[in-house]
Amino acid sequence: MSERKPAAATMIQPGAYPVMSSAAAMGLMRALRDPETSLAAARVIADHAAELRTAVLAHIDRVEEVAQILDPAAIYEQAHEIRGLAGNAGLAATGRISNVLCRYLDAVMRAGKAPQRGVVALHLEAIARAAHAEDEATRLGDAVANELSQLVDRKLAEINESDAQR
Repeated sequence: MSERKPAAATMIQPGAYPVMSSAAAMGLMRALRDPETSLAAARVIADHAAELRTAVLAHIDRVEEVAQILDPAAIYEQAHEIRGLAGNAGLAATGRISNVLCRYLDAVMRAGKAPQRGVVALHLEAIARAAHAEDEATRLGDAVANELSQLVDRKLAEINESDAQR
């Protein structure tokens, strides 16, 4: 196995997506499928797990702030960031709960409805607790994520039923 120097990371601002040629995209896809690349990426992620966890906690602080004004788009944005970072930070249940919150907010906003404050607050409390727990990847974290998913399914069914009766 050859030693490769990792490439420098480039921060891409939200909304500013890179455009690449088909040939460059194909080259990137081949590189990402390379087992050596996957191992190197896993090592980098493992080496920075503490930093990723800190980033998750920072987003949790931000989402709790925007939740005070119940801005669904801002809550979704922070929950989406948490969902993306949590798995790499070793916070699987946090990521699952964030995913359920994203699914709820997305569906509610698409339906033109306001999210229920209690549903959002329940998710945010579960996200924060899961992220701060010593061993959050336990059966309890999965149970909470599953129960919240069922709650969201019921709430979305209510919205769909309400819309169908109009």
